[in-house]
Amino acid sequence: MIDRLKTNWPKISGIISDLDGVTYRGDEPIESAVRAFQRWNNIGLPYAFVTNNSTKSAEEFSDKLNAMGIPADPARIITTSAVAADRLSDLLETRSRVMVIGEPALVRAVADRNFEVVDEDVGAVIAGLDRSFTYAKLARAQTALLGGAHFIGTNPDTMLPTAGGFEPGAGAILNAIEIASGVTPIIIGKPEPDLVTTALSKLGTDRQSTFMLGDQIMTDIAAGHAAGIPTIRVRTGIIETGPLSISPDFDIESLEGIPANAFSTAKEP
Repeated sequence: MIDRLKTNWPKISGIISDLDGVTYRGDEPIESAVRAFQRWNNIGLPYAFVTNNSTKSAEEFSDKLNAMGIPADPARIITTSAVAADRLSDLLETRSRVMVIGEPALVRAVADRNFEVVDEDVGAVIAGLDRSFTYAKLARAQTALLGGAHFIGTNPDTMLPTAGGFEPGAGAILNAIEIASGVTPIIIGKPEPDLVTTALSKLGTDRQSTFMLGDQIMTDIAAGHAAGIPTIRVRTGIIETGPLSISPDFDIESLEGIPANAFSTAKEP
């Protein structure tokens, strides 16, 4: 089955792709995706990756993808930690004090933008997945937000799939802070459009022929819709069940379901 929704593919000038569930599952590459991205790289198709995962840098994701055989330039890997840290510049002066609840990649992203990472007297709280989250961190975030600090969340995912089932995601931490403080975070990751619009600006491709590619409708496909670009759902990751409020433009079993003649590239295959 090539396409569940349409039969006539338009020309594709660029791809913006999710990572987990599309290119790999955990630490295992999805072989059909490896072959597809190698072919797209060979024909000169512009592509970028977007991820809600705030625990790794673009360089770390690039190393992981390249080791799997997927050509990946760090400059075209858009992480929610980087875009969330960029958002601080819209809210605070350079060298302002910021509380970071998250893994080292998020701390580095904030520090790299010349903000001072501290725990008290801050102008903003930025939070993502933090496997060392404690009651003390929750209390400090509550104090900061009740004092008027801005609140930025990397992504709203409440659960993350693991080999043994699920673990709490960044959204679970954001919800705890929101309940404690009464302050709703500014969400950066999918289903919001920020990661996708950032990727579009990096690619410089036409919005109407650049496709968002993902396995989850309510995050990946929703983000593509929010950014105003066409979407492709690939069924190699999480398959949502039950009624869904939106639909992808195309629905395929694997990336090899996209026909070769759909791509508009500078080089011939």
